[in-house]
Amino acid sequence: MYVVSTSLHMPGAAMAVGDYVSLARMALINEPLLTNSAITGELSKLTLARSGHSYFTLTDSKGSIDCVLFSGNRAFEQQEIKVGQIIIALGGIDVYVKTGRMQFKASRVQPVESIGQLEKARKALVEKWRQDGTMDRPRKPIPQIPKRLVIITGAGSAALSDMQRLIQNRWPNFAYTLIPVLVQGQQAAGQIIGAITQAQSISDLIVVGRGGGSPEDLWSFNLESVCRAIIDSTVPVVSAVGHESDLMVSDLIADLRASTPSNAIERVVPIKQELVAEISMVGDRIDFALDRFLQGQHQRIQNLSLQLAAGPMRGLGREKLRLNQVKTNMDKAVDLFFGKQKNRLAGFSSLLISTNPKRVLERGYSMALDIGGKPVSSIAGLKQGDPLTVVLKDGQIETEVK
Repeated sequence: MYVVSTSLHMPGAAMAVGDYVSLARMALINEPLLTNSAITGELSKLTLARSGHSYFTLTDSKGSIDCVLFSGNRAFEQQEIKVGQIIIALGGIDVYVKTGRMQFKASRVQPVESIGQLEKARKALVEKWRQDGTMDRPRKPIPQIPKRLVIITGAGSAALSDMQRLIQNRWPNFAYTLIPVLVQGQQAAGQIIGAITQAQSISDLIVVGRGGGSPEDLWSFNLESVCRAIIDSTVPVVSAVGHESDLMVSDLIADLRASTPSNAIERVVPIKQELVAEISMVGDRIDFALDRFLQGQHQRIQNLSLQLAAGPMRGLGREKLRLNQVKTNMDKAVDLFFGKQKNRLAGFSSLLISTNPKRVLERGYSMALDIGGKPVSSIAGLKQGDPLTVVLKDGQIETEVK
């Protein structure tokens, strides 16, 4: 932070050079149009410093500006950006007060040509699938409560952490399987396709995606091979890539598009407490409906009985027959009503029972807990001597990693 001296506020007083430059810097970095911008120009000078920082100059027919991308050497090398190329730099203006040097502090760089080629390929793929009807194919329904949810995303990513936190908040101990993959780079497409293929045999719903990034970072989800794996999946697939403004081809062809990975969990994992409350409310409504139904039938029988008592003797036989028929119809209606409501309650009960982790233990499986009582779903992070608790259906065993 730079501090401007009080002499700046004195009319007629000379301004110190450092104060003047600091004041100029504050004016520049507080201008929204200058602090969050995208500029394009020819890369006329590039220095990849040993520190990992990249210093470069962008030039066009109207002007030139020095730029810096801290820890940016890898970005230039991976994208094979060379002097003479037209590139886009995202970032904002800054001034180094000690030298008075103005420069553009970039947060990301990318070649204009490569972006255009990628976008052209994306549009061609979308148009191809619009023409052959792939975009309009029927989508597979999403289960109301996934019993075998599989999440395919980057291991240790912020997106995964957000999804895990939401799952725990919405439905504690909700069972799901994680298949970690690379979500960018040359090997990402193959790993994503392999994970989708593997997940189909163990899931009833697949969530595949990643957090935000540059167009190149997200491009695996625009590839035809990855999107074809989503289309061919026998299990419904949710595409959850990037931020809400990002729209991948995978979003267009998936069975459900989520705006973000967190939004995917919000859409497929219900809040358990709300579901339990809804079931209780349905039970109350059934009880109330039954009471009204039985009261109405009782009143109807009373009315018929009064009519029979007041009717002439010669019509007694006919009214008795009518009464018996009404009773029969009433019994059938009551049985049918009770049967439907019992089936509905049984359905809700089955959903809750099937998602109970204890059911898995009763089928001969076990669950390992670490010293903090958290489930251990991977060997990653375990080391020899770590204590573990193995939970079985009728007890638990204390052991350690050998």
